[in-house]
Amino acid sequence: MNMKSAKDTVIQAVDAARRSTGLALVVQDDKTGGLHTIEVPAPGRKQQFQVVTKNVDRFAVPALIKARERAGGRRLVLVAPYVTGDMAQRCRELKLPFIDTAGNAYFDGTGLFIYVVGLPKPEEMTSKPYRAITTAGLQVAFALLSEPRLLQASQREIARCAGVALGSVGPVMKDLQQRHYLGGRKPKLINADRLLDEFVTHYPMRLRPKLLIRRFSAEPAGLRQLNIAQYGALWGGEVAADRLTHYLKPQQFTIYTREPITKLVAAARMKVDPDGNLEVLRRFWQFEAEPSRADVVPAILVYADLLATNEPRNLETAKLVHEQHIAPALLQTAQPA
Repeated sequence: MNMKSAKDTVIQAVDAARRSTGLALVVQDDKTGGLHTIEVPAPGRKQQFQVVTKNVDRFAVPALIKARERAGGRRLVLVAPYVTGDMAQRCRELKLPFIDTAGNAYFDGTGLFIYVVGLPKPEEMTSKPYRAITTAGLQVAFALLSEPRLLQASQREIARCAGVALGSVGPVMKDLQQRHYLGGRKPKLINADRLLDEFVTHYPMRLRPKLLIRRFSAEPAGLRQLNIAQYGALWGGEVAADRLTHYLKPQQFTIYTREPITKLVAAARMKVDPDGNLEVLRRFWQFEAEPSRADVVPAILVYADLLATNEPRNLETAKLVHEQHIAPALLQTAQPA
């Protein structure tokens, strides 16, 4: 976001928040004339927040800003063109204040609590939703990013590997071409990093909740020793990240499977627990894992799982997964715009 648009966004968001919350927000400039802080009235004393102007176009953005706040020691407020309901909830979980140009807002401090969410996107920002961020679209995008060979395959083969209906593939491919993610006579990925960002932004909100089979509690030591491949299952999340990077000691456990889970539940002595340390999700894709990583999900899904958490340690590991296992593969198969 350039400086002019950032300044306009802050002005519009502050005006919108004044209307929606009734708070007499004050914007204070720094010595260079750039917008610097927002002052919020509260009982006892006014509270100040340093402005961070960002498009919330990736699911990891709020957590990255929160990590920056911890490192810098100053309270930050996210100022965005628009914050969706899902992103608003994520900011609230992280205790990251925000305002947007629609009037949605969140502040939480001593003697201060404001939470306005659900106000619609300003008319000038509305557009037809992209096919590639529907549930089926995300599955197709995941398959293409994980298995670029599918770009030369038939739509029937893409549908089979992505786990979607054949009729879903054509509209998604057309959408990707129109938005310059696919190009060339023999289709190639273009701007693959942007497509990856789009996938990891929308996966936790649109697709992942539909995959959850059940959550359990189980002993970590027993889970780490479990050979889940013999039950037709794969590790995702923290365990998969540990196996890819050897950087993370898993505390939460994620398993993807398309097989009945009865034997797996018995082997791991799982107990149904809505707040447990183990989640079992449906494996939607149909292509096989690499022989060298036969018991873990594709790296892109590991990356998405890690970014979907609020844990700084997982964000650090996600960067390693991207650097070591995703970026090299995309460089070999994708071309820049």
